Amino acid sequence: MKDRKIFSLIISLISILILCSALIIAINVKSSQQLDNEQEIKKTVIGALKLAHGMLDYPAEYTKSPDIQIPQEVVNRKLKEITQACEKYYSNKYGWMANRLEIYKNAVLFDAYPSSFKPVEHKMTDIKFLEIKINGDKATVVVDVFGEYKSVGLALDTDTIPPSELNEITNAKGYKMSAEEQKRFIEKAEKLPKKVREYKVKFGERYGFNLEKENGEWKITSETFNFLPGYEP
Repeated sequence: MKDRKIFSLIISLISILILCSALIIAINVKSSQQLDNEQEIKKTVIGALKLAHGMLDYPAEYTKSPDIQIPQEVVNRKLKEITQACEKYYSNKYGWMANRLEIYKNAVLFDAYPSSFKPVEHKMTDIKFLEIKINGDKATVVVDVFGEYKSVGLALDTDTIPPSELNEITNAKGYKMSAEEQKRFIEKAEKLPKKVREYKVKFGERYGFNLEKENGEWKITSETFNFLPGYEP
């Protein structure tokens, strides 16, 4: 009788151990899947952020001055590059890829032409993931991005403009001028010597991303954007 009880106890203990082992394995598998999903989500988000903060910039030789015309072959390569990136990181399920692609293409085309201002570099220095929530094949992400925005612009060359002319320009009150006076003033200002100036601005931004898993890949379906306190324009 005692042997039977001992045997039953041993069987029970073995069953408990097997059950515990199965639970531990299941938890580990789930944790591994969670980590894998988080890493893939981070890759997608970082890729999209790099697209918005850097991939749109033209090579340095074309951004030394804002009045440089970007060669068409360079523009075409840039358009192809951002199209491929949008297809990789964004979902078109709700039209978000088309939305991003249109905005980025317009930015690339606009910056290709000579003007008084041209972006040089949109450099990220830090990315902080604040939240990653995964629910099945859907996920939400909150991330802060910090960096520096560099641009060049044509400004009056105050070192070569006679003081009297410079004083007239800087103290002009356009709102008191007639339409004809404003026209003459603009024409005169445009003829004054200019020089290229570099501008640098620190930025801090918060993004919220919604993602869905499509054919085994995490893609962005929508996003929100806000400037962080102290970094507003």
